Amino acid sequence: MNMLKTLLCAGLCSIAPWTFAAQATDQQILKLIEVMKIDQILQQTIQQIRPQIDQQAYVAVQNIVKHEKLSPQEQIVANELADKLFEQNKKSISWDKMQPIYQKIYKDVYNAEEVQAQIDFYSSKVGQSILEKSPIVAQESMKIVNIQLMSTMQAAEKDFAQVNKKLEALKKAAEAQ
Repeated sequence: MNMLKTLLCAGLCSIAPWTFAAQATDQQILKLIEVMKIDQILQQTIQQIRPQIDQQAYVAVQNIVKHEKLSPQEQIVANELADKLFEQNKKSISWDKMQPIYQKIYKDVYNAEEVQAQIDFYSSKVGQSILEKSPIVAQESMKIVNIQLMSTMQAAEKDFAQVNKKLEALKKAAEAQ
């Protein structure tokens, strides 16, 4: 029985390092963030989504004025809206605000070994190439998401118009009584 306890204890002790991986240090996380150039990628992504922001502002003004082609004055308003939206996006995802968030997420999700593996990979030529392409992936993804959201908004507008007609009919019927 003693031998069984000893073997069990030895077995548990030998697998303990794999079951309780060390937490990444702040220094490791900061190194990973630096190697991944997350701040630069974030700023590039913001710049690359500018056309989508411009399009959203244009559509928003179109929806307000209820016609397809904006007049020069309406286009100026759309441009001003786009500028404001762009600045708000830049402020809300500025590196000063995002860095502690990224640091916490990476520290909560990855252990020290995983962080080191990422540091090693992203320090390589292939890793850097992948990182350089990340903003393009984000931009293309945003285009697809925006297209999907636009079709959803158009469908919702039709739904709202139908609901509005029904409510108007109910209102008229109530007034007639």
